[in-house]
Amino acid sequence: MRAQAGPVERSAATRPAADAFAAEFLTPQSSILPLLPRRMDIARLAELRGVWGVSLQSLVYRCRELGLISDATASRTYQRLRALDGQPGFTPESVSNFSGEQPSLLGQAFDLAAKETNLSVSELAHELAWANRRVRDLLGVQEQRPVLHLVQ
Repeated sequence: MRAQAGPVERSAATRPAADAFAAEFLTPQSSILPLLPRRMDIARLAELRGVWGVSLQSLVYRCRELGLISDATASRTYQRLRALDGQPGFTPESVSNFSGEQPSLLGQAFDLAAKETNLSVSELAHELAWANRRVRDLLGVQEQRPVLHLVQ
């Protein structure tokens, strides 16, 4: 059927653009380029993986895309990473292990709203139907409850 060929072709044609967008979104060139090794260094990429929260394969892709390594070097590195898969330090990390960014503008917006309307974290959490702890975490607000200490 000819009708189905169009979307498949468009999908295949948009893949490189989607990959380039994702790479730039997750590892912006202006920020990541000074940190990437000029020669393939898996140990350095492993360090960057922990900072940027992306896979080693993604960092290899970015090195190749930015012209730091050749296609052949990228191919050999991917093969090496497949061989190391499952070894300590080379297992994929869960995104839950990556703390991510702390949104600073969100906290500032809440402070402004709290001053102007006496909004509390509890009220905001109720409006959002979220747990108080989740809202405090996103706002970077410490819990206000007293901490009890055992004295002997």
